[in-house]
Amino acid sequence: MLKLEGLVVNVYKAPDFTPTDGEKKEGGHKVQLMTDIYLKNGETRKDIVTLTVKDPDLYTVGEEASIPVGAFAKGSPVTFYGLNV
Repeated sequence: MLKLEGLVVNVYKAPDFTPTDGEKKEGGHKVQLMTDIYLKNGETRKDIVTLTVKDPDLYTVGEEASIPVGAFAKGSPVTFYGLNV
């Protein structure tokens, strides 16, 4: 299983939305992690990754977290999404 680790910098609920089918959907819970991205030259840079999570109460701002994720490459960089496990 792939896990994304980082410092929790924000936890919030996304706004409700209405897709093209017209049925209102509830916005998901989001966690933003500040992660290290390792570069080809050996340096690192900080990046914020936003993931949808099932239970936002598991995450506290200012604490480290490890979230199970899936990933896919759509050009560059890799895109991560939270797994509901």
